[in-house]
Amino acid sequence: MFEVRKSIKRFRDDPAWTYRKRARDYLATFHGDGYPFSLGPQGVSARNLLQGSFHGREVSLFHLLASHRTGGSNRAIVTVTYSVAVLSLPRALPATAFTSNRLVPTGRQKRPALPRTPGWHRDLKEIGAHLVECCSEDSGFAALIHTSALERVMHDARFGWRIEGSRMIGWTYGRKTYEDLLSLAETVAAVIGEFPEQVWRWPE
Repeated sequence: MFEVRKSIKRFRDDPAWTYRKRARDYLATFHGDGYPFSLGPQGVSARNLLQGSFHGREVSLFHLLASHRTGGSNRAIVTVTYSVAVLSLPRALPATAFTSNRLVPTGRQKRPALPRTPGWHRDLKEIGAHLVECCSEDSGFAALIHTSALERVMHDARFGWRIEGSRMIGWTYGRKTYEDLLSLAETVAAVIGEFPEQVWRWPE
């Protein structure tokens, strides 16, 4: 916890970054019924929003507090923290999500990966121990980006990502330092960099 606070201060004091303690208006620009925001059906909030430029792309880094009810007779509300990195894309693309199953809540807590998705899902078991759930509004697009390079990235990193319009949302469990969040942004950028060229002309 102390390392996270020190990390926030380092970035907050860096003039290359814009810092906001809370960012309700920024959070409102996302669909609340897609990962990771849908993991807080009892409410979500953003903390320590840092915005700047990363490898020529606009990037936003923040902690997401997501509240949900527990099962059982007590039905208490618990809050889980996720770390999120959002990168801009050159253009809007079909809504698509790839998520490590180790990040996805089970049973009644499970929420939709995509807003209003038609429901195309495929478990990519060939990735190995890291089972990955894929969901997309366009199965052809998902098949195009599901490359061996993407599998390698997903195999090596415990995270999820989804496309919302012209933004890529990468997320992982826990309250990470902002150095770790930059590493997450780096991984998300690597995923984008492995997209086939045809992606940027989709659909032809």
